[in-house]
Amino acid sequence: MIWGLPAVLLGCALCLGVSSDIVTGMKFHKIWLQQCRATRRIKKRFGVESALNYLLGEKLLNFAETADQHPEFAAELPRFQTAVWNVFNPYELAGYLSTLKPSRRKKLQKLLYVNRSSSSHRAT
Repeated sequence: MIWGLPAVLLGCALCLGVSSDIVTGMKFHKIWLQQCRATRRIKKRFGVESALNYLLGEKLLNFAETADQHPEFAAELPRFQTAVWNVFNPYELAGYLSTLKPSRRKKLQKLLYVNRSSSSHRAT
């Protein structure tokens, strides 16, 4: 870790050509906003499965792991979880989860269903 940032996020910023001065001022705990926007574009262009793999299989899991060590990420995690439900409908999420290996499925189910009642899910 450099500057208290998770290496994966710092690496992403540096590989995009962002200078170290800019990196220190960035709010990486808000990165989920751009990831959700990107997911909507992926969903339109490449389909639901690609979008689910990107947002759930990669971004949400990485974010949750980082949240275990960084309180600013932990504070944003509930907002990220809610945003996932605004990008995908319950059928898309359930279908995706059913295709995963049990250990990965269990992690994502915990992230997606924690503190959510069935009546609060958005139907589309």
